[in-house]
Amino acid sequence: MPVISSHVLDSVHGCDAAGIRVSCTRLMPSGEREPVTELHADDSGRIAITVDTVQDPLETRYQLIFFTGEYFSKRRGYQESAPLSPVSESVVHLDLSSLSDRCHVPMMIAPHSHSVWWSRQDH
Repeated sequence: MPVISSHVLDSVHGCDAAGIRVSCTRLMPSGEREPVTELHADDSGRIAITVDTVQDPLETRYQLIFFTGEYFSKRRGYQESAPLSPVSESVVHLDLSSLSDRCHVPMMIAPHSHSVWWSRQDH
């Protein structure tokens, strides 16, 4: 089964974004959204989500929501030194139709921005 993984890095504090909440939803061709899971990154800021193999190539689209506003609001040092950002979530849409094993989506987050890239990791 395919795996979506990520390593989330806190670029403000120069550390892993341990405990950041992430949700994963399958985006159906009908426009409906099918919840897959919601989890928190481990102490190294990493997540791994196993998704079902589907036969319909139109059902291979996923949405990841990284709750960055919530994460930074819990970081006491940031909260005291600057106003919170109006950006509360970083959203990534993925199409896994051309991937067979793993899609790794590292992300660097800050209160006002994020940077994301992906790597194909077929084994």
